[in-house]
Amino acid sequence: MKNRLAVAIVVMCLLLGTVPFAFGATEKISGSSSSAYVSALYVGATGEKPNQEYVKLTNGGKTSVNLKGWKIKDEGAKHTYIFSSYTLKSKSTVTLRSGIGKSSGSTLYWGKNIFIWNNHDPKHKEYGDTAYLWNAQGKLVSSKKG
Repeated sequence: MKNRLAVAIVVMCLLLGTVPFAFGATEKISGSSSSAYVSALYVGATGEKPNQEYVKLTNGGKTSVNLKGWKIKDEGAKHTYIFSSYTLKSKSTVTLRSGIGKSSGSTLYWGKNIFIWNNHDPKHKEYGDTAYLWNAQGKLVSSKKG
C-alpha cells in the first residue's frame, strides 16, 4: 500500500511540475572499478537557498574510498568542487551542499552563495543539470541527471 501511495504522489508531482529533484538513473561509467557513485542530485526549487540543493555520493563497496583529489562537476564544467581530503566509508553516503556551512562527518559544503545546479529554464527548454564524479586520475566514474 505504501508503494502505491508513493507512486501516486510522485506521478501527481511530476504532472504538476513541482518535483525539483532527479529521479533519473545513476550512470556508473563502464570500465570504472570504483564503488563510489553519484546517488542523488537535488537541483533546488524557486525560492529556496543554495544550501537546499545538494549532490550525494554513496560508497556501495566493502572498503573505504579516499576522495582526495576527486571532483564533482556540473554540465559544461562551469562549476567544479575538488575534495581536499575525505574518506567515504563502506556502505555510507556523503551530502555535498552548494551553500555555505560547517562541514560534518556526512555533510560537506561547497562554500558558494549561488546555485550550482540548473533547474528548469522555460526560455531555453532545458531541464535540470547533470552531476559528474571524476576520480583523482581524471577518469569519469559516475554521473546523474537532475
